[in-house]
Amino acid sequence: MLYNPEEERVLFRINSTGKQEFRFWITRRYALLMLKILKEHRETDPGVATQTTPEAKKALQSFKQEKAMGQADFSKKFEEEADELPLGQDAQIAFKLNYGIKDGNFQLGVQPKEGQGISMVINQDLNVSLTQLLLAAAKKGDWRFAEWEASDPLTNERQVIN
Repeated sequence: MLYNPEEERVLFRINSTGKQEFRFWITRRYALLMLKILKEHRETDPGVATQTTPEAKKALQSFKQEKAMGQADFSKKFEEEADELPLGQDAQIAFKLNYGIKDGNFQLGVQPKEGQGISMVINQDLNVSLTQLLLAAAKKGDWRFAEWEASDPLTNERQVIN
């Protein structure tokens, strides 16, 4: 994810294991919705959800997020070698955000107003990384998500990656 000041949007690029690259523009409003959904998913983690007090939930969630961040490799550059661009060369504006749990897995769908989108299976570790990348891009755009950030332990306990 990369903030583009000319577009006032975040460019979200993702490669599939089949070397297909999908490109979407994410607006500030869409980013807020995406962050909310990702936060809800992190809160459904079985270990976190079974804790009896809010403090215990927050502590375990923070521990798991710290562990996921320790395993993430943000120094690795985005692989530019896509064999195919199924949605075309130009990025599509992300318009629809679908999500749900299917067979125990969190599925996240990003789609333009018309045409094909993508559907991804997101685990808790990938959720943390995706959230951090989105927050870092939003920070570069000075998208002040103060209300949201104040309620999310991921942003309260860790410096956002630049």
